[in-house]
Order: sequence, then C-alpha cells, then structure tokens
Amino acid sequence: MFRLRVSRLVAGAGARTLTGMELKKLSISRCCLITGPKTGSTGYCREVVKSVEAEGIEVSVWKGVDREPDEEIFSDCLDFVRSEGPDAVVAFGGGSVLDTAKIVNACYCLGRDLRFFLTPSSQLVRFRLKPFIAIPTTFGTGSETTCASVLKVDGVKRGILHESLLPDTAILDWEIKAPERVAASAGMDAVMHAFEAYTCLESDRVESGFYSGSNEVTDSLALRALELLSNLPDYVKRGEHAREVAVGSNVAGMAFGNAGVHFGHAASYAIAALTGRPHGECVASVGQALLEWIEENISSEKAENVRKALGRSIDDVRREAGTPSLSEMGLGMDDVPELVKRTMEVKRLIVMRPEIDEKAAREIFERALSF
Repeated sequence: MFRLRVSRLVAGAGARTLTGMELKKLSISRCCLITGPKTGSTGYCREVVKSVEAEGIEVSVWKGVDREPDEEIFSDCLDFVRSEGPDAVVAFGGGSVLDTAKIVNACYCLGRDLRFFLTPSSQLVRFRLKPFIAIPTTFGTGSETTCASVLKVDGVKRGILHESLLPDTAILDWEIKAPERVAASAGMDAVMHAFEAYTCLESDRVESGFYSGSNEVTDSLALRALELLSNLPDYVKRGEHAREVAVGSNVAGMAFGNAGVHFGHAASYAIAALTGRPHGECVASVGQALLEWIEENISSEKAENVRKALGRSIDDVRREAGTPSLSEMGLGMDDVPELVKRTMEVKRLIVMRPEIDEKAAREIFERALSF
C-alpha cells in the first residue's frame, strides 16, 4: 500500500503575478505574506504584493526568516501572524521561508506551540488549516509540495512531518532566479531528493510511518525529475533551462514527499553540524559514494537507471554545478566516526534504507572523501 500527497500546482513564467487571483478564488479578504529580508526587498516580492492588493485583499508582510530559522524566528513570525489574524498565509522564498511559514500557519490555526508537532501523537489527526500558498524562489527543496518542515529546535535541525503542512497551492515561477551558489546548492538537493526517493525502501517493505516507500508512481516521478535536473549546471552557470530545473525540483518533491529519503539526507545533518555548510552542498557531497554503495549492495539496475536519467554520474553533475566535495568542505578521515554517529541518530530517515548500518555508513563516508 502507498499514498500520494501533492499540492495543487500553478506553474509558468510570471506565475507569481497570479497570487492575488488564487487568493480571490478562496474568498480571502486578508492575508499574511512571510518572506526573508533579502527576498522581501526584491521586485519579485513587490509584484506578488501588488497582485494581492489588486484583488482588493489586504496583505501584511513579515520579512524575518533567515537561512537557518530557529525557535526564536518561528516565535516572532507566529506572534506577527497572530496579531494580524489573516484568512490565509502566503510564503515567498526559499525552503527556510516555506518551512517556517508552514508550521507557523499550523500553530496559528490550532492555537498550538511548535513542540506539539514534535510529538508522535500529533500525526494521528489531519487538521483543517487556513489556506496556504507556497511560492518558491529557489528550485530544490520541493517544500512547496511536501508535508515536511525543517527548523532548528534546541540548536539542532529537526524535521517535522504532518499531512496538514502540505500547501494548498504551489505557484512555480521559473522567471525567478536565485544567486549562483544558492541555485547550485538547491538544485543538488533536488537531485538527491529524486535519487533517494528512487532508491529508498520499497513500499511493500514499509510497515508503517509517514513515508510510503518507493513505488511505481514515485519511481516514475523520480526518474523524470533526474532527467529534467540533468540541466542543472547549465541553469546555474548560464541561466539556461530554468523551466526544466524548476519543474524537476517540484517533481522531485512529489517523489520524495511520498516515497521518502534515506542515508544521504541523514548524513547531510551530520555534515552541516560539523561544517556549517548549506544543506544542498552537504547532501550532494555523499551522493556518488551512496550511489556506488547501492549499486554494489542493493540494486545495480536502479543505480544504472539513475546514471541514464542524469546522463552521467551524480558527482559529474555536482562538480559541473559547482558544489564542493566532502574533502573540499574541510573534512577528513578523522571526522568519519563523528559523522557516522550523528548520521545513524537520524533514525526516521535511516529506516528508509535499513541495510545501511554503521559499517556501511563508514564505508560511504570514506569513499565520499576520495572524490
């Protein structure tokens, strides 16, 4: 058995200007727009606000989400939304903005605290929330079409999973261009989403949990996402193939938001803790080593299909896009024990590829350090 959860999608060049129309369809009279300090100062954001106001809808803007949102940022944002009392919430920004806005909307609507959503019992009920529209400005996280949110809690990045966090509508606009390093990191995150969704535990072996495991639908989505994302280096370096990368990121989000991810994303938390590097760079740094381990121990066919979809190796794409290797981040063999320890603690992801034990994790990290 498996499930499929996706957001309603509005996609196209200039689609950001349809935000007001989408809210109007929902009979919204007042909304809050959550964004970041830099993104909120762009012409793109002003166009979103203008489109909302053009429909006679009041909009208040909060620009306080930075790259690593924590409990303080979350609390400030929640206080703002509660004070405004909107009928809907719009998020405009990268994954951090979307993730923060998702959980803020949930807590605002339910009168709950963040920690309520960290308890297993909270996942037993799907709540009816205010309409939520997600507009990504980076193409990689897939947050606009998943039920996941990542925030720092007690100084540690925590993944929050709840069906109520799925955005009602995703607006995908490939005219929006992020800075080169951000585009590369986000894009490699999307590559890893598709790769891990395709190679995670099969759905008939998943006993229970939030993710369904890989299946016929998510496999098709993941491979198509990899084909589209093979254009990532051209997008990062020359701004070409924006449509393919934007759609590929969204499709990869559909794949992993249902099938799940596994070792690569667990490892990324460990790498980020030791290096402070962006998530996409961290997860991409173990991609090729993980693919080779899967080829040797799980499925040579799936590994070959990943290469065919990308047209080359994961590490070729990583180098061409310009994200660093594990060793280029300053890590070495002496760091492997700590990386293994921290990675294996992320049990909610490790269970999606349970064959990777501590010995295998060590092998993957050591191999990644050779690239």
